[in-house]
Amino acid sequence: MRHSTGIKLLVLLCLHGLMATLYFAWPEQAKRLEAPLDDWRIRLLQPDNTGPDPRLALIDIDDASLAQEGRWPWPRARIAKLIQTLQAHEPALIGVDILFPDQTGQSTTLADALSADNITTSLVWTTSGIPAHGALPEKIRCLNDCEALPRIRSWINNTSALQGHEQAHISPITDSDGTVRRVFPLVCHQATCVETLALSLMRQLLGSTPAYQLRQQHSGIALTSTDNLLTVPLEQDMSLRIPWYSPNGNAIPWVSAKDVLNNHLPDDFLNGRVLILGSSAVGLHDRISTPTAPDYPAVEAHALLLQGLLNQNFWSTPTHGHRWAWAIGLAIALLLTRVITRQRPRAALVIASIAVACWGLFALARQQHGEFWPLVPVLATTAGTLLVLIPWTSLDAIRARDILQRQFSHYVAPPVLNRIRQHPEQVIGMEPERRIMTVLFADMRNFSAYAAHIDPEYLANVLQIIMDRLTYVIHQHGGTVDKYIGDAVMAFWGAPLADTEHALHGTEAAAALCAEMDRVAAEYNLPLKLSVGVNSGEVVVGEFGSSHRRSYTLIGAPVNLAAHLEAATRQTPYAILLGPGTCALLPPAIGGAPVELQLSSQPGTTHARGLLPIEATH
Repeated sequence: MRHSTGIKLLVLLCLHGLMATLYFAWPEQAKRLEAPLDDWRIRLLQPDNTGPDPRLALIDIDDASLAQEGRWPWPRARIAKLIQTLQAHEPALIGVDILFPDQTGQSTTLADALSADNITTSLVWTTSGIPAHGALPEKIRCLNDCEALPRIRSWINNTSALQGHEQAHISPITDSDGTVRRVFPLVCHQATCVETLALSLMRQLLGSTPAYQLRQQHSGIALTSTDNLLTVPLEQDMSLRIPWYSPNGNAIPWVSAKDVLNNHLPDDFLNGRVLILGSSAVGLHDRISTPTAPDYPAVEAHALLLQGLLNQNFWSTPTHGHRWAWAIGLAIALLLTRVITRQRPRAALVIASIAVACWGLFALARQQHGEFWPLVPVLATTAGTLLVLIPWTSLDAIRARDILQRQFSHYVAPPVLNRIRQHPEQVIGMEPERRIMTVLFADMRNFSAYAAHIDPEYLANVLQIIMDRLTYVIHQHGGTVDKYIGDAVMAFWGAPLADTEHALHGTEAAAALCAEMDRVAAEYNLPLKLSVGVNSGEVVVGEFGSSHRRSYTLIGAPVNLAAHLEAATRQTPYAILLGPGTCALLPPAIGGAPVELQLSSQPGTTHARGLLPIEATH
């Protein structure tokens, strides 16, 4: 059993070690596994209603605006008018989530509108090798440990006349499942870097210097401005999680571009706000899939990220979160292994459910503080342990029951065998162990003289009848038949199932065996009587023998004394002799005559008690 448990533990350690190695060796694949669970947690913890943010507003070229002003693309003079109207409301900053890569005859008007120092225009980038369009801004630098930042190879920017005072990228990270969850806050090409739109607007609001550095902090890697006014925690791949908290789209107020152009807004509504100009119109195809919705206006992602920066509400994975999750998962796996190998699969399922639920609740609690603790390591180790060990242990249990059935079917009564099948863990002596038990030897007197004058075939038939009848009596008294030794039988009590009254049951069986032998002798006219020796004490019970043949039996001094007591009955008037170990465990009512014996195997005098056989009734 210990050997089997050791093998199971080794297999599980190898399995979990392999899973952890793959998890850390292929982080992108690990993120794919974690992503749906993260999305579920984000949806679960969506606030009921936060109310519109008074610091921000989204200026939306929506379907109503397109219906009034005409289909997209609008004339650039109209966009210029929209921006000039917005400027009249004295906003703090305006971010333009629209690209103007081509030069037109109306670009001069728009260029004037975009030249204001509170305007940030946009560009998109890619890592592919397609030709770049437009120039990269050269304002932003990374000054320290910047090699880990993502490198871009190509980009599309506005024409030089339409590039604003500040420029930022609007390219999110689209995962393999098509969902946007993160953005790179800073990307670089050679010595030039470009901020994401939200980070650029945040830096401008703080008045921070346009220079960054990467720092290793207690909580992980962070992107900080060189004047330390701005700090953003990053994931290991230098990305930044977007805080997707936007209940029913109400976190950021939306303003239709139509209402701006028609001057339908209150005078002070946009005053002092940071405005982001973009579009939610379906026809403009600027929509993305997010953890909270499969069809989401991309412009709001920038607003939500800026809101998170303003609130210092960052989402990130703790530095050693993955290692801790695997350590917790391994601890759960070890606990489950201990429970399952003890044949308690239901308890293991309950423990696994509680452990996973506790880890999930911990992760949800920490998520409200911006920490995303991984769920996959705990789920993987728990599920892997259950899926491997429960079937394996169940098969072992079936095999063990079959082995026990074959092993004990000739030793014990059917009711005891059924109990062994139902509770194999209660079997004593599956590995040799010390127990206090009672052993009985019963032999037939005069058998050798009788056998000398009887046909062997008839003698074999008679002997089988006798042994069948004696075995039935032993089983009726809860005993286990150890072996048949010619015309003798050895039995014991206290194994393979525990018996607290083994001495009493063995003594009662001895009397019953003598009575049964008298009945058999009368029925078949046999000149035979039974001699019985019974003794109790500490023995070693278990399987003994060679690698070719083994048997379930007892060894120890009390066994030898019981055999010698049976032989000594021929020196006394008693059919049953009880050894000192058995007498010490019997109630006084059993009685018996004191007998002092000088046995060659025992030093000094052996004090026994003799019982007369019970006469058979006819």
